[in-house]
Amino acid sequence: MSRPGMDSQKISRLSWFRNWVTERLGSDRHERRVACIAASLVDLTLPLHDLTIAERRLLRIAALVHDVGRCVSKKNHPSAGARIIRRCADLPLKKRQRRALAYLTLRHRDDVPDAQDDPALRRVEDVPRLQMLLAFLRAADALDSRSLPSPRLTFTRRGRRIRILCRLREDSAEARRVFSRRKKFRLLEDLLDCRIEVAILSNRRLRAVA
Repeated sequence: MSRPGMDSQKISRLSWFRNWVTERLGSDRHERRVACIAASLVDLTLPLHDLTIAERRLLRIAALVHDVGRCVSKKNHPSAGARIIRRCADLPLKKRQRRALAYLTLRHRDDVPDAQDDPALRRVEDVPRLQMLLAFLRAADALDSRSLPSPRLTFTRRGRRIRILCRLREDSAEARRVFSRRKKFRLLEDLLDCRIEVAILSNRRLRAVA
């Protein structure tokens, strides 16, 4: 049984980061959505990984802070966000957590270098587990958008085959393009040795993204 106040303390910590992000970006809607999706993906794939509850919680925090660099630069927000996380003395983080969040923020977008060639990994601990968290973060981020209505998502898994159904609230070519991206699922597929299929359901058609 949990100790009295344990759950409320965890919730309060997540709320602290939500407030911190909202102060800088004006809203945390996208961030909260990504955190929820990431947690759902972790839970769906429990037989395929051995992440701990603490690591799942760190992933949710990473989802909340991953776009904070947009308060400085939209184009370079991953690197700007990583700098903010490394330098902000107010963040209630241990050094190890701070380095992990900075890395996850830096690599949540664009290409991910091989671990042995990535200077961002030189000061972090337990690289394989951190890359697993990054894989979940990138996949979750691909399933939401800051500028488009969030789709309704349904997740199913059969063995190592994961199917994600995206029901678009508003049909548009831009929405179909954004939620059909494959690039950000590749790391998760590689690390879990699984296949992820995304199907887009719109008012016009159902399109499977192989």
